[in-house]
Amino acid sequence: MMIQKTVGTKPTAFPRAGIRAMKAGLFATALLCSYGAQAQVAVFQENFSAGLGNFTSTGTVSTSTGAARLEGCYGCTDGAITSNPINTQNFTGLSVSFDRVTSGLDTGEAGIAEYSTNGTTWTTLESTRATTNGRVTFNLPTAAEGQTALRLRFRVDGSLSSETYTVDNIQLTGNSGTGTPTNPFARGPNPTNTSLEASVGPFTYATTTVSSYAANGYNGGTIYHPTNVAGPFAAIAISPGYTGTQSTMSWWGPRLASHGFVVITIDTNSIYDQPYQRAPQLMAALNQLVQYSNTSSHPIYRKVDPNRLGVMGHSMGGGGSLIAARDNPTLKAAIPLAPWNSSDNFSTIRVPTMIIACENDSIAPVSSHASPFYNSIPSTATKKAFMEMNNGDHFCVMNGANEYYPKMGKYAVSWMKRFMDNDTRYSPFLCGTPHQADLSSSLISEYRENCPY
Repeated sequence: MMIQKTVGTKPTAFPRAGIRAMKAGLFATALLCSYGAQAQVAVFQENFSAGLGNFTSTGTVSTSTGAARLEGCYGCTDGAITSNPINTQNFTGLSVSFDRVTSGLDTGEAGIAEYSTNGTTWTTLESTRATTNGRVTFNLPTAAEGQTALRLRFRVDGSLSSETYTVDNIQLTGNSGTGTPTNPFARGPNPTNTSLEASVGPFTYATTTVSSYAANGYNGGTIYHPTNVAGPFAAIAISPGYTGTQSTMSWWGPRLASHGFVVITIDTNSIYDQPYQRAPQLMAALNQLVQYSNTSSHPIYRKVDPNRLGVMGHSMGGGGSLIAARDNPTLKAAIPLAPWNSSDNFSTIRVPTMIIACENDSIAPVSSHASPFYNSIPSTATKKAFMEMNNGDHFCVMNGANEYYPKMGKYAVSWMKRFMDNDTRYSPFLCGTPHQADLSSSLISEYRENCPY
């Protein structure tokens, strides 16, 4: 969705230099709270450094100063911003913190902060008129917990454009699960078979196009990124196969992004590129995601963790993902899909690797590609798994292979969550009782692994 921004007068209460300094300090503090030995973690945050970000607006709203400035209006719509739906499942003890300044408001006028669990009924957290500077925190009631679409709204009730309510550095925090902060990268509710086999995960997502002109080292692509949960996130680059385009891999973008990953499906420089050419293109795409994450004007600003990167690919793209994993040991995970490569020796791979194969593959036969690739990866040094889809042809991992989506999606998400996010909540779906139950599935003809992990 495109958001049209109305640029207003820069408020003197929030000078640009002051905002930058305040943002740095406040977000450093927020990260320390989220990553340190405290139970509170960030569920949602927005600092308006890239426009409205996770909010939509009505009336006159400006973000030209790096904060959201809401203007009053006589006889028309007052400025307001409303957050995208926020998933608070598996979170308790929720609280909202934000900076605010009111200016010029008269008797009966106010800057108002509210929340809603259904998008219709709103509960007021604060209604303030007097010129107020500073940061405030409000605890939310238990009714706000366990929701799939909690929303925050900030609005001004004024009659002139000079009557304003400016908000910034909005953060929703809560206790995750039992409140034990063992993993700062964990996002979302506890996984279940149902949630993992669903077509999308618990988070909403948006897409951003990278044109062939903007791409650096590859031929463009589509970025899929979560929108209603705080980052930064692990990032995954996905390559198509020989003569294929990114469109053949497009189902993987929403599936992974809605579970809390930034994903880019790429077009290769040539549709005829070989695996050894696709590997550096995957890495180039990941590098560009990191660059975009450092660019304040980009939609994925601050959304990518440069230390948690992974690769996937189909056919020759799968061979490219194996080569990328072999040559870039700092990668956190790899998932080759029906991989093809001229060499079958990947004995130096140390990146956790799951190979998804298609049983009746006549283009990259399992016996000469996926299986020897898996066998060459050392069991003692590398976490690995092999899943073969029953009766699947070479294209069983691509768009259109609907019958395989639930199982492939569940295992790919679980693999990436386990090794890119270090989230052991997903281990049972790779090694435990839920996984054992899957071994009798008519969709899986063979499964190998070197559990536990």
